[in-house]
Amino acid sequence: MAIPEEACDATANQGAAGGRSENGRPGGQRRLRLLLRVLLIAAFVLVLVRIFVLEPYSIPTGSMRPTILEGDVLLVNKLPYTIRSIEHFPFTRMPIPHVEIPGFGRLERGDIVVFAYPSYAGGTMEDDERQFVKRCAAIMGDTIQLLDGRIRVNGREVPGVPDEGDDELRRRTPVRNNRVTPLLRSEEPVIVPYAGYELQLDSATAANWRSLIESEGTRVEYRNRIVFLNGIPALNYTFHRDYFFALGDNSGISRDSRFFGFIPFENLIGQAWMIYWSREPDGKIRWDRIGTIIR
Repeated sequence: MAIPEEACDATANQGAAGGRSENGRPGGQRRLRLLLRVLLIAAFVLVLVRIFVLEPYSIPTGSMRPTILEGDVLLVNKLPYTIRSIEHFPFTRMPIPHVEIPGFGRLERGDIVVFAYPSYAGGTMEDDERQFVKRCAAIMGDTIQLLDGRIRVNGREVPGVPDEGDDELRRRTPVRNNRVTPLLRSEEPVIVPYAGYELQLDSATAANWRSLIESEGTRVEYRNRIVFLNGIPALNYTFHRDYFFALGDNSGISRDSRFFGFIPFENLIGQAWMIYWSREPDGKIRWDRIGTIIR
């Protein structure tokens, strides 16, 4: 059966009209919706990367010279140790439920890490709100000792970091005994605590370890040379958390574990990965440092 030419023209006109928007531009609104959808997805992916994978960190001091300089901006990789979501609403201190899962690696000596200041160590409110970047010198179970003002790990002195192009290791700047954490002042070897580590207690050790033990939720008292934990006489204490010990490469000016003690593993934020921006104090860009992988 033949279709009249008038009907064919009407059908064609209706099809053309159906592919146009009200302003006469074909598919204009559809393309706009698609663009908005792509932008929203990209923003969502960037937020996820920022929360779970990479975080920028600006270096305010020279405590990690020559490895990291003031004015460097780092990308911190959150995947190796513990992956966490944000714990507070942005720009507030209001806590929110957060997710925490094990990372894909493990902490090793020599890693340059970013961590939250250990609250048990005292200090100022500025310290409590700051994040530190240091080099991990000892991990849980290692033995730490301060001897002649310098740190030894498992019996060996921790060397300094050579300047670029210089292969000779420098000795670190010694520190006075009366400035360090009480845990190191006796110059006796001290074990970096870990979950399950049992510390023998007397009035002297209880005094030195008190702040760290109480940070785990146990009240420490000592009366007549007898140590009480949560009101009960005790001869030992078993730790519930893992810890590590960190030093700045520029030991002469670095405020690190020599002064505030061991750092809970849960305070780890991530591993310093790459310098993605760098400026001199006068604003000049250090182009040669951008893209440098941190080691």
